[in-house]
Amino acid sequence: MEKKKNGYFEEALSDFTHDAASGGAIRHMVDLGYTTKQIMEHLDFPTPRERVEQTILKYMLKTGLLLNEMPLPETAFERTVLTSVTPGRLSSCLAERIQRNGEENSYLACPFGTIRRDREIRLGRMLSCLTSRERDYLTGIPWEMQMMYHRLNSRMREIGMQLALHTDVEWNFCFLKSQEILSISRADEK
Repeated sequence: MEKKKNGYFEEALSDFTHDAASGGAIRHMVDLGYTTKQIMEHLDFPTPRERVEQTILKYMLKTGLLLNEMPLPETAFERTVLTSVTPGRLSSCLAERIQRNGEENSYLACPFGTIRRDREIRLGRMLSCLTSRERDYLTGIPWEMQMMYHRLNSRMREIGMQLALHTDVEWNFCFLKSQEILSISRADEK
């Protein structure tokens, strides 16, 4: 029993030390849009990458930047399928829906955790249309092994557009307020 208490104490002390030394800085850099790699380079105290990633994930979930699941079942959403996708058309469709719903209610469905774990090569091909900084951003998030949802801030909107325009994966942009899913798939065009 005493050993168990010491383990809890050591873990709590470790968490407190991490938060005091790096946690606040990591959360601040997430708010500034830094990638995990950039955060690692800017930390004053050496922190294991896994610890940085877990702090990032926890903070993104807490602030709603990432969601583990949609607040409503998918059946509650009306699905709109966008065909003949052009950059201008996709941009205006997203802008209009984000304007109507607000950024805080607009998300991109992200399958990266499920792909990352079992098909590393497929993920690399999928992300090849992105800049190295955009790839670093996505691969630095410790995605859970399920579909997750990333808020459509300006960075994720640009990433989502590139993925929707240049990959044969079906991408779903989810808008909570209007309960709409905008679905883009270029698989039929190829």
